[in-house]
Amino acid sequence: MINHIQFKGKAKFKKENKIIIVVIRKQPGELDWILPILNNIKNNFNIIVIFEKKIALKLLKENKILYNLFLETVFAYIQNSLLKSLFLRLANKISIFFKIGFLSDFLKNKIFTNYYNTYDLEKNIKKITSNFKNQNIKILMQDFTDNSPWVKKFYEKNKNLKIISYPHTTNIYSNKKNRVENKINYNSNNFLLLCSSFDMLHFKKKFNQSNKFICGFPKYEKSWLNKIEKFYRGKSKKNKNILIAYKGFEKKKYSKSMYIDQVKALFDFAVKNKKIVLVIKFHPNVQEEDVFMNVANKYPKHLWKITKEHLHIAAKKSDIFISFYANAPILDSLASGKIPIQLWNISNNQNLKSVYSELKLCFMVKDSFSLVKKLNFILLHENLLTQNKFLNRFKKICQNSGSIGLVKKLLLKITKLSS
Repeated sequence: MINHIQFKGKAKFKKENKIIIVVIRKQPGELDWILPILNNIKNNFNIIVIFEKKIALKLLKENKILYNLFLETVFAYIQNSLLKSLFLRLANKISIFFKIGFLSDFLKNKIFTNYYNTYDLEKNIKKITSNFKNQNIKILMQDFTDNSPWVKKFYEKNKNLKIISYPHTTNIYSNKKNRVENKINYNSNNFLLLCSSFDMLHFKKKFNQSNKFICGFPKYEKSWLNKIEKFYRGKSKKNKNILIAYKGFEKKKYSKSMYIDQVKALFDFAVKNKKIVLVIKFHPNVQEEDVFMNVANKYPKHLWKITKEHLHIAAKKSDIFISFYANAPILDSLASGKIPIQLWNISNNQNLKSVYSELKLCFMVKDSFSLVKKLNFILLHENLLTQNKFLNRFKKICQNSGSIGLVKKLLLKITKLSS
């Protein structure tokens, strides 16, 4: 029988500890958000991570810093096998294509039973440690966007399990604070971790059944940033680095002509300015996307490069940080001590507002002309008073909660109550 693939982490399995299962569905950003907490509680829990897609694990390994911290956190991790239940999954795709509803429903149930088999998973993990038992699993964690079949299957077997949903991004969803304290029913089975009170209104209707727990921004805690910065070796003095946190083109979201013009504006600046290197950091979901690369490849190779580095380290090495419009890396820039430039809106929705502009967390440019003007100004001046204003606003929103400790207390309490 073809099973999912198990790997051993560096954390030691402790027989007396309860078990946490974390499911990563699509991309390593899901792990980036929760890893500071998992790393902190690795001596209190045995942690297993399941990667539903091979690409998520592949991209994680490319981010060497995050991967090393991940390995020291988990005692085991699993990669879903493409070959397990292959015949059933192919048959299901065919039945969907030909719209054979009853057959598709039957096959989906068979896949759910066979592919997401918790007993097979237990046998796999027991190859790493014979002390592992499914009955010692107390907490399931997953990205809030949708329920993993693994989570559904584990919960089907044990209704006492606690399900913790959390964001895959530090994105701030609103500029309006909901001034409420955490009111948690610890005996509940569902919990939703949120970064800030700015997010409460956005998620109010989407997660009525969950306990919403405002915990802060774990990845921006000083203790976690210090761990990442141990890998920082300083920046080259030869050229000025402009880091660009960018997204790939998506037809449903962005104007193609505006997208191309924006990319050209960035590269044209590098052409006209000596000793400037553009360092491109793509969003985890879109690696080296065709529309972007078609533009980039028309420019000299010495002017630009693509980095797979951890975003915090890439930001520390940069002289200027540029972010896609209304995008969470604006916060990563501030966490590294850099004031980001937010590019102009090129989405199909020209009424789209940026929370980061409204909260005054970034410089704003409205076109290629103002971009050049702002870049030249920053390269020539360092206004410490202006920088401090931005950084102080960031610290007030993102670095004042002791988020890792708050979540640790929550996890210890709910597992104690469920024992």
